[in-house]
Amino acid sequence: MADTLQGFAGFSAGKTHITPLPNEFFGQVLPIIDNLAELKAILYLFWKLSLDSGDTRYLRLNDALNDLIFLAGMGKTSAEQEKNTRAAFKQAAQRGVLKEIEVKRGGVAETWYFLNSPKGRQAVEKLRRGDFRGLIHDIDDVIIGLERERPNIFLLYEQNIGMVTPMLAEKLRQAERDYPQDWITEAFSQAVEHNKRSWAYIHSILRRWSKDGKDTPSQTRRPAGSGHSQHETNSDEPGLFILE
Repeated sequence: MADTLQGFAGFSAGKTHITPLPNEFFGQVLPIIDNLAELKAILYLFWKLSLDSGDTRYLRLNDALNDLIFLAGMGKTSAEQEKNTRAAFKQAAQRGVLKEIEVKRGGVAETWYFLNSPKGRQAVEKLRRGDFRGLIHDIDDVIIGLERERPNIFLLYEQNIGMVTPMLAEKLRQAERDYPQDWITEAFSQAVEHNKRSWAYIHSILRRWSKDGKDTPSQTRRPAGSGHSQHETNSDEPGLFILE
């Protein structure tokens, strides 16, 4: 038997509060979101941030986990609601829409989310430098050790290339699904070493490793003065990329 469709009585007349959304959300973010829970999480964050004041605005994951109205749309049981909420915000951060950071308050770890906007990125960098001014909540410290031990592809890109745009985020997520983590890390390392800081160059390395094998001689640097071969003129060759 199909679930009963829940109805909505309509919006109220008269003045009402409005939650603003940037145009990039509709033109670049909305088309690539394929998960309803993730969409709910992003819209919820926009709403919560609109209620705050000041330059440093963020959402504590615990606040979302304690909002019974929001949780009602994230699953049927409390366990399912918590699991789906955590996964939704995590996925939005992996996609590049949000910035995730873990802090300590009273010795207890908390996850905070910022919008991946200029102000949001600036706030996250301030926290990582130990500048905790302007926060509504007092914190003890920022937890960054785990992030440095096993960086995901988004962090690698931001640290070595630049800002992750919503259009690029889906390509990065697909690469994480397609290639091993150690391949991704090494490909970024090679891009930095050869001063070829573009996703096109990095992705071409990963594609060649997947096609020909990572440790074959043809995947390493060619000796100086070597002759040109058919493989060297392949359009996937990283050396042929100039700019992304």
